Amino acid sequence: MKKLTLKLNDRTPETLSMKRLGQYITHLSDMLGEVEHVHFDSVSKGSAMLNVDIEELHYQKVLTHVREVPNGMGTKKQLSAHRNLRQLMDEDGTGGAILNDAETQILSFRKRPDDEKPLVVNKSGSVQGRLYRVGGKDDTIPVSLEGANGETLRCEASIDIAQGLSSLLFKQVRVSGQGTWERLPEGGWRLKKLKIESYQELDTAKVGGVISRLQSIGGLKWADMEDPHGLARDLRG
Repeated sequence: MKKLTLKLNDRTPETLSMKRLGQYITHLSDMLGEVEHVHFDSVSKGSAMLNVDIEELHYQKVLTHVREVPNGMGTKKQLSAHRNLRQLMDEDGTGGAILNDAETQILSFRKRPDDEKPLVVNKSGSVQGRLYRVGGKDDTIPVSLEGANGETLRCEASIDIAQGLSSLLFKQVRVSGQGTWERLPEGGWRLKKLKIESYQELDTAKVGGVISRLQSIGGLKWADMEDPHGLARDLRG
């Protein structure tokens, strides 16, 4: 067996609840991939060190996943897990790193300074993805889309718009309206919430064509793009 460790710089086992530990382990497992060949081992004392054992034949493949995911390379699940780990650390006020079996750092998570508040702007915009949730009991209905990297795009809609969207469940749609956007520490923007004012179903054949065109200009590194949804929209013309 080979070992990888997720080190949480400003957390100890005593300050890490079982629920939070479970969240870190879940997202770490999803990011590493090869889930049948990666096994949780222990939490070391000192800074919280989440140790996992990896079957030797699969170790180099897992290392490749870890090195590539910050560059937007990997499955939707792996990219989403990387973002979720970073968000957990931001919420916990810590940074961290993934260490290999020689305790060499192969991936770092920057700690957000205590006095650094993310830039938040309100402006009109649009996002697109697979619509997978429309529902709620209030006058404002929660709506969720799955974005290009597997991330959840949180929106809300009036009852009338939600009724129309419900017929498009599990289809690719573009929604537009007034949104709240947060600047990420490493660049790019994250949608916090969008109030839907209009929507349209997307032609899946055209979506496939957009993907082919993106591949032809250097690949699908969505995490490196300022506005991947806008780029896809522009390529469709």
